[in-house]
Amino acid sequence: MKIKVKEIPRAGLEIKDNISADEIGLTGNELKVIAPLKVRADIQKARDVINAEIEVTGKYEFSCARCLEAVIVDRKDDFSIHVDIEPAMDVVDLGEEIRQEMLLDISTIVLCKQDCKGICPMCGANLNLEKCKCKNK
Repeated sequence: MKIKVKEIPRAGLEIKDNISADEIGLTGNELKVIAPLKVRADIQKARDVINAEIEVTGKYEFSCARCLEAVIVDRKDDFSIHVDIEPAMDVVDLGEEIRQEMLLDISTIVLCKQDCKGICPMCGANLNLEKCKCKNK
């Protein structure tokens, strides 16, 4: 998400855009994005700093932490980004900053449902769908 520094008006700049995960450097290994991200940014320039209030709305796919089934999650993340402007800077790319903030906001534990039974550690049966096949139980 590149912004030309000289084109930011005194009153600020509002950007609404749909972007792909690739545009901000997100890979499927980091976060599986299954629809374009909706980005809204309110950008202000104050002397040698750009302040951006960012809202990112997206649809993501995770694996359930207990049963490993795919879980689709709709999320909206809000965060602030501050970038120091160097004298020779013509363009500021907020893509990497957005990517980092999104990765920091993602929970490492996602469940398909609160009462997910998980998988049997012996036979690997998904206990939400079937009974355990273990003879030792």
